[in-house]
Amino acid sequence: MSRTNGWSHCSGRSSIFVVDDGLDGLGRRSALALVGAGVSGVATIATLFIATRSLTSVGAGEFFVAISLFAIMQGICSFGAETGLQYFVPAMTKLSARRLIRIVWITSAVAGLIVASIVWFTAGWFGELFAKGESSGDGAASVVRSIAILLPFAGLYEVSMGALRACDRVLMSTVLDRILRPLAQVAGMLVAAAFSTGSRGAVLAWAIPNALSVVVATLLLVRVHLRLAAARTEETSQREFWRYTAPRAVARIAQTLTQRLDVLILAAVYSIEEAGVYGTVSRCMIAGVMIAGSLRQTIQPQLRRLILGGDRVAVKTMYGASTTWLVIVTWPIFIAMMTHAPVVMRSFGPGYVTGAHALMLLSGAMLVSTACGLVDVVLLMLGRSWLSTINVVVALALNVILNLVLAPKYGMMGSAIAWVVAILATNLPPLVQTARVGLHPGGTPLLTATLASVLTIAVPLTLVRLAFGVAVAPFVVVSVIALGVYALTLNSLRERVLLDRLMGDLRSPRRRANNL
Repeated sequence: MSRTNGWSHCSGRSSIFVVDDGLDGLGRRSALALVGAGVSGVATIATLFIATRSLTSVGAGEFFVAISLFAIMQGICSFGAETGLQYFVPAMTKLSARRLIRIVWITSAVAGLIVASIVWFTAGWFGELFAKGESSGDGAASVVRSIAILLPFAGLYEVSMGALRACDRVLMSTVLDRILRPLAQVAGMLVAAAFSTGSRGAVLAWAIPNALSVVVATLLLVRVHLRLAAARTEETSQREFWRYTAPRAVARIAQTLTQRLDVLILAAVYSIEEAGVYGTVSRCMIAGVMIAGSLRQTIQPQLRRLILGGDRVAVKTMYGASTTWLVIVTWPIFIAMMTHAPVVMRSFGPGYVTGAHALMLLSGAMLVSTACGLVDVVLLMLGRSWLSTINVVVALALNVILNLVLAPKYGMMGSAIAWVVAILATNLPPLVQTARVGLHPGGTPLLTATLASVLTIAVPLTLVRLAFGVAVAPFVVVSVIALGVYALTLNSLRERVLLDRLMGDLRSPRRRANNL
């Protein structure tokens, strides 16, 4: 069997087979990830509508402060261990993997109990910190205590999902993480809104599905442990694991703080009502964040295996393909939000239109972020854990400093500017660092995808904004037409943007074999 220009010819047979370029099976997993991200994104937007429509401006602010606090504590209690598990478990023996997962699970559980106790006893202080204007210190403290009850499950959630993915149970983790949990949150918040339970009930309805997911994931892990591949041979000491994971713990906390701390700072230095509007703006970014996160979870184990095998060409191909697919899915969303931000924010209620400029600014930054792709994943799987950590910590420092300087004077626009700087700092330096070793997402597929988005989505939506202002009807009509043209354009260019690989992988193995 010889290899020529990416094709492999088998003597004595007329068929031509494509050499594994790192994309085999990735299409099926990426499609599953995109479906999960779509469900999760829609469910998250639904929770935003429920919160903004059923709660007062103060109640919405308390809700976003509470879930931001939960996310921050989740990052602290997970210790970044989910990345360490996906780095080490694929090469470990069954016994070692089982032992490592158990130790990480117990460590995260203990940390969760400690953090929950601290938050519970300091809830009064949080309440006084956020009590401004019409808000009540006692009301905010009550909401914080509600979230503290479920904090023991916070870190366990990420550890459990990371362990499932590390054991190559991507389907299980995707269904649980991206479909069942978000839908349960929507259902719970609808019930809370129907019974007018206020911000405390909304927070509990949002957080309880996380705890239930931990229970289900743990039960699944017990079964997975018994079926780990016997071919794994490596032994990994706890010291080696935590040495790799330590910088990831710092980076994970820094990433979460970068994404969530601005809501808390804004509530403390400006007003909790302003934090509620900005929290809605920041959560509108969830579509791109969810899709990127889903693709990250999908490609990370396979990317690590390719790096272990020393196939740098396949790694570059996978990086470029995943970035191209990320741009194809997310750019229309961010372009629409950037060109018609007032229309988007008005849908949450008249009082939320003030967040339009912040949404426009953040949407532009997310266009840059998604075009960089999963650059931090590539850096991590290359073993550059500390380098990744430095990037994230620098971004956090810039975010905090700019928030403290700009938010007291400019409110949510100051926070938005701070987050834009942090987004650029999180993506551009690692892009340069991976490019130095020959890994970058650039190429014909990515260039084609970006041009298609600009010409078929950005240009018509910009023209309709200039012609009709922020009118809803023209925006909806032109968006539908533009999306149709966009889909037809991508279909005609499917080989250039690797959609043929994405869709081809969705066919059954038997059907694909018959077509060879």
